[in-house]
Amino acid sequence: MGWLQIKMGMETLIISLISGYLFSLLHIPLPWMLGPIAGVMAWRFITKRPLYWPIQLRQGALVILGYMLGSSFTRETAIETLGQLPYMFGSTMLIVVVSMAMGYYVAKAAKVGGMSGFFGSVPGGLSQMVTLGEEVKGVDATVVTFMQTIRVISVVFLVPFLTLNGFVGKGIDPVSSTVGSQLGTYLPVLAIVVAGAYIGQKLHFPVGYLTGSLLFSAIAAVSGLPTPHLPSIVIILSQVCIGAYIGLLMKANPSHDFKRLGILTVISSIILVFLSLLIGVLLSKVNLISIATGFLSTAPGGMAEMGITASMVHADLSMVSAYQLFRVFFVMFAVPPLLKWWVKQRKHTTL
Repeated sequence: MGWLQIKMGMETLIISLISGYLFSLLHIPLPWMLGPIAGVMAWRFITKRPLYWPIQLRQGALVILGYMLGSSFTRETAIETLGQLPYMFGSTMLIVVVSMAMGYYVAKAAKVGGMSGFFGSVPGGLSQMVTLGEEVKGVDATVVTFMQTIRVISVVFLVPFLTLNGFVGKGIDPVSSTVGSQLGTYLPVLAIVVAGAYIGQKLHFPVGYLTGSLLFSAIAAVSGLPTPHLPSIVIILSQVCIGAYIGLLMKANPSHDFKRLGILTVISSIILVFLSLLIGVLLSKVNLISIATGFLSTAPGGMAEMGITASMVHADLSMVSAYQLFRVFFVMFAVPPLLKWWVKQRKHTTL
């Protein structure tokens, strides 16, 4: 890393911390993640200054959040999760199908191509959808990146606001603990979590640093190994790292088509969020869980972002993690073959 990157990284960090602090003073939901997102985006658009954020910091934050989510599992919740599989499949299918349909029509209305709309709307990982789209002829990677970024930012702002203000009021920060007093209990599980993140990447898991550490820490928790709570400062810093990274994803584009595409994508994202809210309410009635748990389990945001929100409102972390993890794997392993098959069928019918 050169001096210029260090300088830009420090500028990004300062903006992120100031924005997070201001958001916390204003009692905005998830201030230490939403603040950096808004602050970094606004600073870039206003000043036109180049900013930088090391991908390693985002990856490290994902490992931390993976541990937080995975350590919430117990033997009882693991068994309960298995009984949720039909609901996971049904809710995931509905969310994915509706999102793809809306993405197709949004792209058509903005005249950027229906296939690009498919890849830009599926609630999977941004980087994974962009990579997959590059492998399919006729897909505009720029459009996919733009739509996915707009969707992620829209959902990340809207879902915490609805959850924290609509259901349970102001969120409560996790109880702080002293790292030094628990250092001995952290070391064994730390080795397991780091190994999980490494294996997750090597096996090409979707969002490997997050899913790998989540799965391995869940196994450790279910096996009865000590999984101590993380200090609140560690969770806050991980939110800052992820918020800064997301804030840098959005790049200004003066194109009229992209302005129209952005507006339509925001509208479709809002519709999808309220659909997931409806599904979450139904799940809460059927499974006797809180509405917040049902909503965050089906919300089309990132697993890390929804997990952080769940911890703030004391929703069932293991349930939210299981639903979000199921959708991530479903989207990454089931949707791509279906999309490629559909592309081939479409080509044959047009010949």
